[in-house]
Amino acid sequence: MNMKSIACAVAACLGTCLAAHGAAEVGGDATIRVVQWNIGHFAMGRSSRTAIAPEESAAKSAEYRAEIARLKPDFLGVSEFDPVFDKAGRLSTNEVFASFPVRILGPKNNYQCNALFTRFPVLRHEIVDYKSRSQKTYFLDCMFMLGTNEVHFVQSHLDWKDLPDCPRHYAQQQVRQLIEHFKDKPRVIISADYNIRDFAMFAPFAAAGYDVANKGRYAVLDNVVVKGFEIKSLFDGDGESPRRLSDHRIVGCDLKLLQTAP
Repeated sequence: MNMKSIACAVAACLGTCLAAHGAAEVGGDATIRVVQWNIGHFAMGRSSRTAIAPEESAAKSAEYRAEIARLKPDFLGVSEFDPVFDKAGRLSTNEVFASFPVRILGPKNNYQCNALFTRFPVLRHEIVDYKSRSQKTYFLDCMFMLGTNEVHFVQSHLDWKDLPDCPRHYAQQQVRQLIEHFKDKPRVIISADYNIRDFAMFAPFAAAGYDVANKGRYAVLDNVVVKGFEIKSLFDGDGESPRRLSDHRIVGCDLKLLQTAP
């Protein structure tokens, strides 16, 4: 899907979303629920293309929809997204994410593909490439309003490829680029597969005034990092059961807007 098509799809949804989420309804003490999901291209992360056979499509799409209904996200950030749901070419936006009127889809670059699904109107968005990278990594910057407050929702998948001369360094540089890019924005939500295995690598976020939702309770590959919000709760979508739908554990949190941003 090209940028023009994405923009048209989002614009068509704005009227519905504005009616569903008036400014007065999302201010004050209201919380929003954010879920980060590395969905693994509907192939459990073993391939950059879907592994779902046509005869499995109906049952699998029902499983994914049931998980979304259980999680109840206001903002669902997806890493390793695939626009194609099954090998018959059915679209995942129709089969899995049709309940979300706003869908921001980034380009698919092999294993890299980011998407945001929400019921809130996204007023503008852009795709920003990472300056230092070994893959075609990028982040989605989506701006929406909570009451009278401008908020940036960022969805990303950081560099994972370990090269002999720079193991994990690209991910660290990309964290620094995110911090620099939003240094003048008081309210930011960054949902991503950070490809960070050592929690200490989140330290630059804390130094820049961010709070980290998953401080090591679950594997910290996937996380939600925020500025201008209080993290009210942390939860996962897998519990102790085997992961049947994801490449990684689903991680989510409930956020309360701070009336005075840092």
